[in-house]
Amino acid sequence: MTPHQNCFATILAGIFASGLAPVVCVAAAPACPQGMRVSQDGKSCATDSASAANPAGSFDVLANVMDKTKEEINAKQAVATAQEDFFASDLFKKMKDGHWQHFQANSKAKDGEYCTAMFIRDNMSVALLGPGGQYRGALMMFTALYNTDTFPKSEQPRVIQVTLKQASDPAATVGVFNFNMGAMQTPVIVFAVPTIEAAMQGMEDKLDFRLQYEGQDIGSIEWHSGLAARDELKKCLSK
Repeated sequence: MTPHQNCFATILAGIFASGLAPVVCVAAAPACPQGMRVSQDGKSCATDSASAANPAGSFDVLANVMDKTKEEINAKQAVATAQEDFFASDLFKKMKDGHWQHFQANSKAKDGEYCTAMFIRDNMSVALLGPGGQYRGALMMFTALYNTDTFPKSEQPRVIQVTLKQASDPAATVGVFNFNMGAMQTPVIVFAVPTIEAAMQGMEDKLDFRLQYEGQDIGSIEWHSGLAARDELKKCLSK
């Protein structure tokens, strides 16, 4: 099997073939992320339109990280005496070059749960989240931190169709979970991955992603130092 056969796009194309956001198909009914319910076939997850529960509640730490990042950017821009001052700041360089953050996405997580590796660069972030609570799959989450005019938003959790183009692999249009997160209502789209092991298997040191919604580009991001980030993720998962 080639490295690109292990890539996220290949994995996601298979698990989203139904057009929704399924987890691994097993004999027993799957455990779905908060805000979703088991579908009628008993093999996948669908949005729970009757439920007021928002899956963002499962990721309160992640939401706080997003809020603080946006607040930091806004504050730095506000105090800069000129645009050039902001461009010369350490924060701007950090955001421009891209950096990883590692944490557990839920404040009540047990050891080895909700392990998260998030890469932030310019306007976008991409995060890999391991299993937690009753949900034993993994998630890949994309976020637009600012300039979100084209990025899909939803106050209530919903499933939408998004096209993911990753590296040199064919584009795949799949069902993703879409909702707003945190005090600043940052919009996110979330891909379900069958296992965190499958997600880590697809990690390369450099990897780029491009997203489209309703035929329009909504964001792109390329990470670096992916292998080191994978090692940190493994450490968290092994606790």
